[in-house]
Amino acid sequence: MSRPEKTLPLADVMSPEGASTLSPFGGTVLIACIFGRNLTHLHRNDGDDNDHDLNGEFWKRHRSLDNILLNTSLSLPPQLRLPAGINDPNIVFVNMNIHASTICLHQAAIFKADKNHMSSYISSESKRRCIIAADQIANIMKLISHIDLSTVRKQLSPGSAIPTDQTR
Repeated sequence: MSRPEKTLPLADVMSPEGASTLSPFGGTVLIACIFGRNLTHLHRNDGDDNDHDLNGEFWKRHRSLDNILLNTSLSLPPQLRLPAGINDPNIVFVNMNIHASTICLHQAAIFKADKNHMSSYISSESKRRCIIAADQIANIMKLISHIDLSTVRKQLSPGSAIPTDQTR
């Protein structure tokens, strides 16, 4: 909406304290970054990833990304949570994509664990995380199913109130 937003550097926003300061647009930027890191992590073809070893680089990156996703989800400020932010498509997007990114990350973990014949606990824990994330996405879809998000937040002039009566 052509208005500057104060925010922390990206590295700081990835900490629990930083995530608690996110704006709706900042959350969208953070999610784009997390998806990018996820893709880089999943498609990295380094020979020294040691994806058969839980202490190898693949699993270290996996845990780091998983911690960022968990911390972000738990540290979102109240205005970026649902249902409070239901009238802002950026907030809906951020919440849905935290869970979608979790699914992407843990699907890869399931593949790597099964491919390397690792403990069944690793695969079953990632499957559990995928199911929980998919359930959260389904809950968000139920929450917004009656809303036409294209009409929720039109271009507002600075200082305008965000419309809250745009539900059908």
